Amino acid sequence: MVAAIARRLTDLQAGPDMVDAARQIEGKCFDSAKDAADYARKVEKRLSKAARALAATANPPPAPGANMQARKRSREDEAQVQEAKRPKTDTARDLLRDHGATLEWWKAAPGAVGKRLRAIIEAATSAGTCGNEARLWAATALQKVEKLEKVALSLIKQLATRAGALSEVPGYCLKLKESRTALEGHLSGLAPQWAPSSIGEASVESWCDVPADDIVETLRGRLGACVGVISRDALGAYRVECPRDSFTATLRLRVDNGRIVRAWISCVRFGEASPASSFEVWRRVGEKATEAADECIATAGGATLGVVARLLVAVAKARDAAAATAAARHKSAVESGAPTVPDFARATGLLERERARAAI
Repeated sequence: MVAAIARRLTDLQAGPDMVDAARQIEGKCFDSAKDAADYARKVEKRLSKAARALAATANPPPAPGANMQARKRSREDEAQVQEAKRPKTDTARDLLRDHGATLEWWKAAPGAVGKRLRAIIEAATSAGTCGNEARLWAATALQKVEKLEKVALSLIKQLATRAGALSEVPGYCLKLKESRTALEGHLSGLAPQWAPSSIGEASVESWCDVPADDIVETLRGRLGACVGVISRDALGAYRVECPRDSFTATLRLRVDNGRIVRAWISCVRFGEASPASSFEVWRRVGEKATEAADECIATAGGATLGVVARLLVAVAKARDAAAATAAARHKSAVESGAPTVPDFARATGLLERERARAAI
């Protein structure tokens, strides 16, 4: 019986070795028991009492005032939860700092992006069936731009006045940012073909080999605002003004049996916005673009539209390269042509050295 009692006490996690305690319980119960049933009852009573004592030791009663402190902590936690739910005065400022650039971009999108989308629609419409896909996408994108502009204005007003629930604003601003990225990505791939921002950006390979009866109108329709006045003289030379690229080029062509066999740039002039407006730079750009003329003719197969379009791109790229290196060339030319300043200190030192040698 002692072993059974000790095992029960060990199960209660009273201690590692409970044999002595089991002997005490067994002795007391045996001495006071009337019979075997009373002995078993007294042992169970003692074990139950030991279990309650162990439980009380493991979970001591709260100290005086503990309930009051617990209630106080509960009230403080509830106040913190309510404070987190309540919109803070600087939350709107943080949202404007994080998403203000995206909202301002959509606010200005109808003026900047909308203009390019309308140019794509106009160019794709004039191109006929080959521009249907670009026209449909640009029309859908233009409607989206006009719609999201109103949404951006509403969000800017809401953040400025700190009105309404601001919890959903970050998620909506992230969606606006994703829409902006998708729109810019698609536009950057489509605009060089239908509405380039400059001649150098224009993707002419996709359309300049298409047969065209009116060269001037085709260039105006596909290059848009990149070209200004386009004229043709009696000898068949094209004079093209490119205001965005700040140059005017005269393209001279030699035609044989309806095909161009030779082309060259006779004159290139930069606009006032160009930092490298000198005759030497004009001549260098014209020569550089003329070097690419044979390749342009071979690629275009002698077609007038293809040759003219490719030559304009060649002039734009040569012009950018010349403008990028003009400052360094000008600096080196000035330094090489500057008069030599005599070094009087060095001359004085040499004279002193010669006098010292002569004295020896």
